[in-house]
Amino acid sequence: MQIQGLTNPYTGATACSRLYAHGHTFRWAKGDRYIAVFRGTCVEQRRYFVVKDTLPRPVFEGPQPLADAIAVHGGDWSDDDLLRHFADAWAKRRG
Repeated sequence: MQIQGLTNPYTGATACSRLYAHGHTFRWAKGDRYIAVFRGTCVEQRRYFVVKDTLPRPVFEGPQPLADAIAVHGGDWSDDDLLRHFADAWAKRRG
């Protein structure tokens, strides 16, 4: 699925924030107008520096299908609290 304003998640070429919550992975890449949503715990790009990482099991590696995309109007990709807010609001709407 190609969405204008959503970075290809498989290249690992763009810095991003990632949140594992509500049974999904939420990934917001620098410069994106959307937050990518994947089912389960997904690690779909190279990761070079991880200090501590506790991932819910199982962990899916490699390309995964996009479950949804959350439109973002303002804010910064590195704002973890804002990413959690978007994820929580998305989960609440999904019921």
